[in-house]
Amino acid sequence: MEDSKNSIYALKTSVGQEKNVARMLARKVRDSGIEINAILVPESLRGYILVESSSKIDMRNPAIRVPHLRGVVESKTEGEAEIDFEEVKRFLKPEPIISSIKKGSIVELISGPFKGERAKVIRIDESREEVVLELIEAAVPIPVTVKGDQIRIIQKEAD
Repeated sequence: MEDSKNSIYALKTSVGQEKNVARMLARKVRDSGIEINAILVPESLRGYILVESSSKIDMRNPAIRVPHLRGVVESKTEGEAEIDFEEVKRFLKPEPIISSIKKGSIVELISGPFKGERAKVIRIDESREEVVLELIEAAVPIPVTVKGDQIRIIQKEAD
């Protein structure tokens, strides 16, 4: 699975622009013929993308220069920029979003009709990745069921 000739490099990007950088880089690489085998955009690693290449990534190459791409992450050893495959494995199978949410946590809805509202977690359905919430500022407590990716944790397990 892992080819000994290929190396994995971390490229720094503007936060929130990781997918755009990956798309533009893939397009430029395809047109120029540079040896980049894979581009990985991990959700949990904001501001970075991972690139697998058989040749060293050189930011001075005009084919690699894309907007929002800031540079190659260098390690502390002399100019070494490669990342070990063992470090990348955890990004290949990310943990579900719902696993970090606990009953009683205070969350904020980040999408949908109740966007911006704060709510308390009542029940978690891990199989369907859904959370049942009770809106805090509502006059009447109404249970609202939303997907786990539509909320952001503000306070874990409120008393």
